[in-house]
Amino acid sequence: MNWTHFLLWLAGGYGLYYLIVILTDLAHSKRQDVASGNPHELTFTEQVTPVQLAAQAVQPTKSPIKSEVIGSGGVPITDLFRLAKQEAIIYTRSISF
Repeated sequence: MNWTHFLLWLAGGYGLYYLIVILTDLAHSKRQDVASGNPHELTFTEQVTPVQLAAQAVQPTKSPIKSEVIGSGGVPITDLFRLAKQEAIIYTRSISF
């Protein structure tokens, strides 16, 4: 028996197994009465009384304070590359990657 023959038998076995599972599932679904619903379904009932709430005035929210970029000192990226080429950036600690 070579690998091709083995894999064909294996695929045939899986195909036959899934065909049997699908057919038994279809056979069981036809036996259940659709009007009766699912007998294993849990339902809970509560007494709910509606309550009318008074309208409250909505207070306007304040917009968040815009913060400046602190990490690069507020320098645009193009200026940052220009400063790096001029070696004008002072490194205070090592950069870890």
